Amino acid sequence: MLRRTSAWVALALLSACSGGGTGGLPSPTAAPSSPPATVAPTPATTDIVSRVDALLEAEWKAAGVSPAKPATDAQFLRRAWLDLAGTLPPPELVTTFLADPAPDKRARAVDALLASPHFAERWAAYWEDILIRDDVKGNLVDRAAFRAWLHARFVENAPWDRVVREMVAATGKSSPGGPARERRMAAQNDDAEPEAEGVNGATNWVVQYRGGVEDLAGATARTFLGVQIQCAQCHDHKTENWTTTDFRRFAASFARTRVRPVEEKEKGMARAFEVDDGKRGRVGKKATDEAREIATLAPTALDGTELEGDAPRAELAAWITRATNPWFSKALVNRVWGLFFGRGFVEPVDDLRPSNPPRAPAVLDALAADFATHGHDLKHLLRTLCATRAYGLAGGPPAAEATWAAFAPRPLPAPVLLDAVLTATRLDPWLEDTLGERADALRAKMRERFRFVFDVDEAGARAEFDGTIPQALLLLNGPLVGYGSSALAGATLADVLAMQGGDAAKIEALYLRTLSRRPTAEEISRWVRFLDEAASVPEEPVAKTNGQGPLGKIGKKRGWVAKTPRDRAYEDLFWALLDSSEFAFQH
Repeated sequence: MLRRTSAWVALALLSACSGGGTGGLPSPTAAPSSPPATVAPTPATTDIVSRVDALLEAEWKAAGVSPAKPATDAQFLRRAWLDLAGTLPPPELVTTFLADPAPDKRARAVDALLASPHFAERWAAYWEDILIRDDVKGNLVDRAAFRAWLHARFVENAPWDRVVREMVAATGKSSPGGPARERRMAAQNDDAEPEAEGVNGATNWVVQYRGGVEDLAGATARTFLGVQIQCAQCHDHKTENWTTTDFRRFAASFARTRVRPVEEKEKGMARAFEVDDGKRGRVGKKATDEAREIATLAPTALDGTELEGDAPRAELAAWITRATNPWFSKALVNRVWGLFFGRGFVEPVDDLRPSNPPRAPAVLDALAADFATHGHDLKHLLRTLCATRAYGLAGGPPAAEATWAAFAPRPLPAPVLLDAVLTATRLDPWLEDTLGERADALRAKMRERFRFVFDVDEAGARAEFDGTIPQALLLLNGPLVGYGSSALAGATLADVLAMQGGDAAKIEALYLRTLSRRPTAEEISRWVRFLDEAASVPEEPVAKTNGQGPLGKIGKKRGWVAKTPRDRAYEDLFWALLDSSEFAFQH
């Protein structure tokens, strides 16, 4: 049932966020709860990791900062799972990992994550969010088909240069069609659907810019090269060398691209488009003078290379991913480094230009060169980053975080936070069992709500994250955390209450499931006092739920197993852990 507004709840939340020096955001001065394991990277990454570590150490020395203490094993495992898999590690895996004395266990954990199904799901969802605009109108883009295509590429670990070439030069049918509602629901599903026969989901990258060759050109340069050439669309760039002519000749690479509906528009049905290239540039009746001029220009890459063949878009894709391209590898490395460490070498992550120089340029150059040398293997890059000393550090003061001498906490992205709540509470299988096919619709609504409230723009790094009132209210008073932390039959807390053993074991079980670590002795002591005091005072009247909303109605149907004041105090304990900053942040 939904939370009680009492002093006990306030005490519970305070305890969760400040206990033992490790609740909330980990204290930079807190001693590790277990000896940090020595990372033993795989042979393929050893040389580049050593070089990156040495270069960063030189940066730290020049900046006059000392590196933070190593992260604990529990911190590292949670960090790697959230970054690579987009979800929390199972409690039993945490306990096994903590008990493993092997010095290479961190490297093995990373390898296992890269080989797991979670990896492709997480990275397909991440790149879908990056590549498909939120402002696309109507049912122009089939996000489900695009994610299915991405998922298949990450499953096979396709080289990043091939993935980009296939997107930029994509041709074929964009969607299997069918009822628009079904396609929208498929796009909101956690699991990517299989690629449909006769459909090339990559074409949706092009389809979303239908009728806007200028926008397509700007997005291509910005996303895959980190070059903001769209600034020269209307006038010569004020601070860089890009001219309006440069922009229009680059955009001319897409002037022959045609996006045509496969069938006539029909109400309630998803639209499928066919993407191909004609023999000459064509513009519509409503085309701007700029678009008409672009159609007459010779397609040209950003370095002046003329694209003279019959398929300029394909030639552009080949130029973008060429080993000698000065931007391609750096753009991807900078974006992923920013994702893992809270800030890129260059900020914003898609704005690589001479007047916006990188921090630690030698590190960026080394990683980009290694990425290209290894065939643009994304897994190799991720394995390398996870093996660096910087990734294995605990938090620290802002000056250290600015040079990656300490790990900078950052809020979890909306999809990852939602998955973490569902995983910790075990509501996902509970919803599946109760609702069946209708569970997808409810998940879609929750995902949309979390995305609206919690999405953080990656275009600019922030030194502090204060959160917003809507974010706080969604977690504190929202039905997902409220019902998820209740002792609903079949959910997490009901199973914990049924465990054999005393309070310490139950408290530890909740910590492992939410914070992916064991509680400290001080935290256990504080929570036991909280439970004892809650059970000793006269019971407060508890308002019965009215079953409003999908979760409330399902909860009423399934029933609650909390029978005593102590049981309900456990609900407050669980609720406080789910609402703590330690749960909602990557750290």
